[in-house]
Amino acid sequence: MAEQVQTSEIANAQLANKGIVSSIGNSLEKLRKFSNEPAVQRSIPVMITLFVIFIGMILFLSFKEPSRTTLFSSLPEHEKSRVIDVLRSNGIDVSIDSTTGEILVPSPEYYEAKMKLAAEGLPSSIPQGYDILEKIPMGTSRSVEFMKMKQTQEIELARSINEISYILGARVHLAIPERSVFVRNSASPTASVFVKLADGRVLNREQVRSIVHIVSSSIPNMSSDNVTVVDQYGKLLSKPENDPNIALTEKQLNHRIKIESLYRERILSLVSPIVGAGNITAEVNVEMDFTNTQTTEETFDPESIAPRSEQNSLDESTDRPARGIPGAVANQAPLAADLQIDTPVEGDPAEFKQRSSSNVKNYEVSKKLSTTVGQIGKIRRVKTAVLVKNKAVESPEGIVSEPISEEDKEKISSLVKEAVGFNGDRGDSIVVTSGDFIEEMDLISTKWYEESWFQNLIGQISTVLILAIITFGALKPLLNRILVPSAGVGAGGAGMSEADLEPEEAEAEVEVQEGESIEDIKAKLKPKKTAISAEMLDTANTYDDKVAVIRMIVGDEAGKVSNVFRQLMKKDA
Repeated sequence: MAEQVQTSEIANAQLANKGIVSSIGNSLEKLRKFSNEPAVQRSIPVMITLFVIFIGMILFLSFKEPSRTTLFSSLPEHEKSRVIDVLRSNGIDVSIDSTTGEILVPSPEYYEAKMKLAAEGLPSSIPQGYDILEKIPMGTSRSVEFMKMKQTQEIELARSINEISYILGARVHLAIPERSVFVRNSASPTASVFVKLADGRVLNREQVRSIVHIVSSSIPNMSSDNVTVVDQYGKLLSKPENDPNIALTEKQLNHRIKIESLYRERILSLVSPIVGAGNITAEVNVEMDFTNTQTTEETFDPESIAPRSEQNSLDESTDRPARGIPGAVANQAPLAADLQIDTPVEGDPAEFKQRSSSNVKNYEVSKKLSTTVGQIGKIRRVKTAVLVKNKAVESPEGIVSEPISEEDKEKISSLVKEAVGFNGDRGDSIVVTSGDFIEEMDLISTKWYEESWFQNLIGQISTVLILAIITFGALKPLLNRILVPSAGVGAGGAGMSEADLEPEEAEAEVEVQEGESIEDIKAKLKPKKTAISAEMLDTANTYDDKVAVIRMIVGDEAGKVSNVFRQLMKKDA
């Protein structure tokens, strides 16, 4: 009994397997018939081409490095380590620029990285200025509110200055006096800016001036002269723009550089035709005196005089000697009875006279007043150095270099003297020498196969090779099999190919002899289950036999025959 049950189970399993195999075979047969449809056959090349292009794009994008964007331009080192850890833990491909040390992320993931860091409260070293205003509680005094507003302005100005190149960090300090209606003249606001520069970087005057104007334009009534910029080394970068000494110094330096460049160009243009272009170099040092002197001189010419006015005066007076008794009160008038009148005696020898005279003459003397202003930027001394490349001379040992002769040096020196206006009295000097010129070489030599352009070229060539292999190795043979038509069938011209009429598996062939009837042919085909060939139409004797052969073909290969008729109908249309 157990053996019967086991046998039945085995039989059921075999039947199930046969059912599965038959279902798979039916599915494959349906798929094969579907693929033999003309529309499917025409669409296969297009689908394969699109598939190859898709694979090529995937390979190209896999070899191409994605573009990256700087996440934060100026972060402290401790902040960078925390930011990198958070980004890597969230699966973001983060890298560090080897030149600037900035954090780089792929451009498509830029905003996602910002959101991930914001969720972790990073970076904490870059506060948001306007967030302070949102945290002001109700009932805050005016002074506290004013300080919060000033702090907000400082933070926002510092963030703006941080965006300038080569600035790693910035702090802004504002001194803004509170306005009051009881004060007539209030103090002007001032500002101080502290910047931390990258190693080896400096800010030019235009960048410093831009920082000054950013701050002064953001604060009402602030003058640009009241903004001070200092770097991490304590160096004052900002100078008053209206300082005449600074402006004069820049003009003097530019004037000196212009004269030195003019002399250098004269020397090169004059000597280069003799020794050859690129075989000479020259440097000129011009010492200039920018002292501003003013001399005023007043001179008189004693030879050139002319009388202008003359004045004569005479003074004459007569005096008498003193009379009376010595010791008497002479100042009191005597009584009338006792008054005695002395009558003068003519010819009194005691009288004397005083006489004085003066004569004054004024002369106009010629006067000369001259003011001399010294020349600004006067050349005090000119020093010139000229270096000429050695001559290349052929010798038994090969081409060697020899210094130029003394005669050539004298000729070059004479030309240089005329070009710069040589003056020995003021101490000018000229030095002409020769030497070998060494070609410039890169300090850090990178191997050619390590260059970025070579790596990109290798990636592009690899992509092209892979596409070529796929195209010529797989796509081209497949297209040839599909697009190249096979030989036509039979003399009937039904348009049916041998591939359409032959089965996939090899089958035994049946020889058809002349004179055989259709019944004899059927008797040969049935035992061997051989497919009907189109050649049987040629061997059929009568019209009825040919019709019977065609019916047999249609009955065995109905799908292929229908495809042939569809193609014929499309051709006729």
